[in-house]
Amino acid sequence: MEHMKNAAEKVGLLLNAEIEIEPGKCIVKKKRTIDIHADNLFFPCILDMDISFEDFRNNGFAVNRAEIFLLPEELPAFTIALNENQIPFPTDYQQWQVTNPNIVSIWIKSIEPPEHFAERLSIALRVIE
Repeated sequence: MEHMKNAAEKVGLLLNAEIEIEPGKCIVKKKRTIDIHADNLFFPCILDMDISFEDFRNNGFAVNRAEIFLLPEELPAFTIALNENQIPFPTDYQQWQVTNPNIVSIWIKSIEPPEHFAERLSIALRVIE
């Protein structure tokens, strides 16, 4: 449990976010403000990012998950930042997206140290901010 708490603290620092530890799971509490433009309308939105890790193992690996909402024009920069990160993707990595005309939901899942996942995600988020 102590190793999981240490990993959670590092993840919180990397993502500049609050963390909440539940039995067997760490939830990262982070919000993102985006401005959606549709036709001549403007919608400022504050969205919760769904970021967590669970099933923390003795070797420091865990199941990491994130759902991030992006504007369509942010997607290329975000995915390039993920791909070009100095920390390579783990063998067990999945990424998919759901797109509509005004917003993209990108889902990421990996099995790796939570700190690696958080660092890669943090850099990609900074690129679009």
